[in-house]
Amino acid sequence: MTFRKSPFTFGNPRTSDHSILYFDFVDPISHLASRMVDRAGVAAAIEWRGLELCPPPQPMIDPGAAGWRARQTLAAGHARRRADNGPGPPPIIPWTRKAHELCEFARERDCLDAVRRALFRAHFVDHTDIGRIDLLVEIARAAGLDRSEAKAVLDVDRFAGAVLENRSRALDEGIADVPALVHPGGLLEGPEVLGEIERALAEMKATTQSNNREE
Repeated sequence: MTFRKSPFTFGNPRTSDHSILYFDFVDPISHLASRMVDRAGVAAAIEWRGLELCPPPQPMIDPGAAGWRARQTLAAGHARRRADNGPGPPPIIPWTRKAHELCEFARERDCLDAVRRALFRAHFVDHTDIGRIDLLVEIARAAGLDRSEAKAVLDVDRFAGAVLENRSRALDEGIADVPALVHPGGLLEGPEVLGEIERALAEMKATTQSNNREE
């Protein structure tokens, strides 16, 4: 599997005053971006949209593929510079359709951030197979959702349409890689621009703090 290198483009300003972050739970750069958002304290100002790097029925990502190993190496370099190291890379890279469906359910229950963090931790720290419904419902329960209800909505693909709609929106924006931050100043997309995403989040934090002081 290959991944498109996405340049930093600042010449396409958005009219919206909020920011959107496209991400995938198996992407190590998305994981770092998620942690950056939390450290900046701006999670509430972000609209989170899942974007599957490898949607079914495509074969699952081969963790030994050269393109994927390059992505992991890039993520590891960013993590070292930020003292944000963790366990080694997960041994399997599952499909994430069901994990993103669980996020949409959590959004409906005002539990999105807790579930988002739990899913990233499950994949990157605990090396849990987040493609399995039985394991996802346990993650949901630990994050504060009703286990039976989570299993029911995942079993019947209740939020599959929302996940596909997020993908359609991304493609309409010309986005093909993650993480992708769509903000009033423009679009930051892909592994190579994580530093720029971090700076954009810092600016968002400063703006939020300034607005709070004025209020």
